Amino acid sequence: MTARTEFRLLVLFNALLIPVAMFVSTHDFRLQPPELQAWMAARGAMLSTPLQSIGATVSFVSFVALCIGLVGLLAFHRWARWLTLVSTIVLYVPMPLSGTLVLSGFAYTLDSVAAILWGVLLAAAYWSPVADEFRPRARRPVAVAASV
Repeated sequence: MTARTEFRLLVLFNALLIPVAMFVSTHDFRLQPPELQAWMAARGAMLSTPLQSIGATVSFVSFVALCIGLVGLLAFHRWARWLTLVSTIVLYVPMPLSGTLVLSGFAYTLDSVAAILWGVLLAAAYWSPVADEFRPRARRPVAVAASV
């Protein structure tokens, strides 16, 4: 298996793992102790400040950019590396505004594995044999047929 194929498989695995981790972290409140379940239910899911609303909007836009970047990484487009790196950084900026987050051990493990794999993909896109696939290729000279 070539490095190019392995990279694509990792991108596809990550593209499947991220929604699974998001689903589990959203619906894992039953895996938490009853005290934490009661606290989460009392807290509610409503955003309480305009700053949190702005942070949620920035996170959503960044997540959409990450999804587009994943498709670009599969096709080895040059812009995909830049887009995924910038949107990853932008995604982490509003995180302190989101407040307290309580996850079960299972959800935390899935989120951690997804984050580590994402870091591996970004590093591989820049510093591995696959990085050459993202560089522009020299154009081949076009042979002009001599007309007789």
